[in-house]
Amino acid sequence: MRRRRRWAALARLPVLLLGLAPGGCALSGPIGQQAIAYNGAVETAANDGLVRNILRARDEAPLHFTTVPQIRGALNLGLGQPGLSVPVGAGAATPYVLGLGLGGGVAPSFDVSALDTQEFARGLLEPLEPGLIRALWERGYPREMLLMLLFAVVEDPVTGRRYPNDPRCWTGRPDCPEPVADGGAGARQALATAVALGRFEFNDYQALQPVGPRLSAAQAAEPALLALLADGGMRLLPEPGGRFRLHRVERRTAVCRRVAQGGRGLLVPVAGGDEEALRAGRDSPVCARPEVVQEGPAPRLAGSGLRILVRSVEEVVRFLGLLLRVQAAMPPGADGTPPCLTFAVDPATPSRRACLFRLARGGDATPAAFRVAYDGAEYAVPRHAEPAADGATRGDHSLQVLALLTELLNLKKSSAAIPTTRAVQIVR
Repeated sequence: MRRRRRWAALARLPVLLLGLAPGGCALSGPIGQQAIAYNGAVETAANDGLVRNILRARDEAPLHFTTVPQIRGALNLGLGQPGLSVPVGAGAATPYVLGLGLGGGVAPSFDVSALDTQEFARGLLEPLEPGLIRALWERGYPREMLLMLLFAVVEDPVTGRRYPNDPRCWTGRPDCPEPVADGGAGARQALATAVALGRFEFNDYQALQPVGPRLSAAQAAEPALLALLADGGMRLLPEPGGRFRLHRVERRTAVCRRVAQGGRGLLVPVAGGDEEALRAGRDSPVCARPEVVQEGPAPRLAGSGLRILVRSVEEVVRFLGLLLRVQAAMPPGADGTPPCLTFAVDPATPSRRACLFRLARGGDATPAAFRVAYDGAEYAVPRHAEPAADGATRGDHSLQVLALLTELLNLKKSSAAIPTTRAVQIVR
């Protein structure tokens, strides 16, 4: 009888072990906490690095970009030596006792990558793509904020004047790169005029780029050539004289604006008017057609339109550094507010203005979103604030500008071009 009871107790052991399984659900708590902690670590590293580069740009120092491509969490569990006690005797109150030891630890590791590849550096120096400008333009950001941030200079081909979108020119400083008679007001007015008070029009089209020589009908019917047309990336178009030519299909977006010509408002690219289209009294093809065959040289600038040059991501970073340097030389406001260059949040109510970008330092009591230590000093990024409805108090869009710049930088990162260091493991 006693032997039967002992074997009955042992038979219940698998049931007991299965009963421990729900304890694994308790791991969801530590795992979730670690995931949140890792996300916060990436946020801190990215924010700190971004602000540091803007401060380096202010000091005319080299820029250095790094990223944390991944953090690998390691949750270690240890099961101690189990012990099983099976009482013998009919008088035992508890038929069996099971003892288990369970321990755990966290040992995360992470990769740190220096973004110093040729691909990343080239991406930083390239002007922002029209499709990206369209996405930002239609997202609802304040238009004047985008004008100040994304566009570098306005050129007038008639007078030869250049209007730099430069904070030194806005404030009439003598070190403006290309001073004009009407100072910074002229630069801002030229920019506003060039984009028709901030209104852009966008056209998605397919550019057909000629590839290779002209072909005869027999050459165009070759199976190998026709196979190139299967994926839609190539097009075979007829040419004069019964010839054919391959064209590569590229999807593009044209950023256009309207200019007055002969009593009409004609669409032309912001990068320069299409002289032939303006002379013919029609919209530029890239602004109006779904397909455009790119043949011959690029259109020259038209005398009746202004040309706008777009910044690169690196130029945006250096522009913000220059903005900090200019603001540091400005006196505080009449009410003691820290100096900053502002923009109109809404063109309909120009009195509602906000700081474009600034960093608080020292005794500035502005509420901070986060703080960054640099060169022995601490800088605070102000929290986002909208101006008062009556314009009595200004807003602050510094945090929004950093968020936008983070997106621009992330678009230049390529997983294939991010080298990784050896994993650095922290054990605690």
